[in-house]
Parts: sequence; structure tokens; C-alpha cells
Amino acid sequence: PVSGGASRHDLRVRQVALDDLIPWERNPRRNEEAAKRLAKTIASQGWTNPILAQASSRRIVAGHTRALAARILGLVEVPVIFLDVDDRQADAIALADNRLGELAEWDDDGLAALLAELAADEVDLDVLGWDDDDLAALLGDETPTGTDPGPGALPAEPESRPGEVYELGPHR
Repeated sequence: PVSGGASRHDLRVRQVALDDLIPWERNPRRNEEAAKRLAKTIASQGWTNPILAQASSRRIVAGHTRALAARILGLVEVPVIFLDVDDRQADAIALADNRLGELAEWDDDGLAALLAELAADEVDLDVLGWDDDDLAALLGDETPTGTDPGPGALPAEPESRPGEVYELGPHR
């Protein structure tokens, strides 16, 4: 039994030969495109998240994209945490690891602000996982979030006529 958030797993990271790990045959995720992007990130930033593998079989539980990225980079060893779990537990952990990350939502304004700050500091945004179209959509508006751009240009001729009354909205 686990209480108070304590881990039931030995979370020590070990360097393991990539060829000693076995991909999960039933992995329902397609990771090829994500692995290409992640390879750029690993090359730029190094490893920040180890692969999880079942201790008894060396089957990858979580980290198929990381393993594919390592292959793209020609790496021989990768960081791994081995979990002492049975096959059903490994399946459940694998599915939860992927699905729970999908449930999180982005604060687009906050994300755009962070990306703009990173870009201003000359951080290579290409290694963060967004493609050029995604970045353009997030950063394309030059108006800072939360500011009023104003009324724009005034017309050359007024649109009002003497004697007309205009109601601008609910009052009192």
C-alpha cells in the first residue's frame, strides 16, 4: 500500500543499452513524427525524462517516443527506470502515462507570452515541439495580450447626422 504520495517503485535511473529494451508490441500510439521532433530536443537539451521499463521483461512501459528519438540520434545507451510490475500493471501505466498528459489544457495566452520571452532571449523554439504553423498561430498577433488596440482610424467623413440620438449601451 502506498500512502502520502510515497513511491512503491525504485526510481533510480540507470544507463541501459537501447538494444536491451523491448518495445511494447501492443503500443496503440504512433510515435514516429513526435520522435523526429523529440530528437531535436534531446540533441539540444539532453535527456530530461528517462524511459520506464518493466524490470522482469525489459519491455518499454513509457518512453517509446524517447526510445525512437534515441535511435534517430544513434545513441547506444539511454536512461531507464525499471518498474517491478506485472504485465497488466505495465499496460495500465503505459496507457495512463499517455492519456493523462492529453487531458491537460494549455493557457494559450500564457503559452504565447512564454514563447515570446524565449524567442526574445534567442532560445531555439524549434526544439520545443511546435511546428512553424503552430508557432505562427500562437505568436502571429503582434498586439500584446490583454491590451485594447484602440478604435482604429477615424473615417474621413462623420457617420452621424445632426439630430440623431445614439444609444451606446445600457445605462443606469
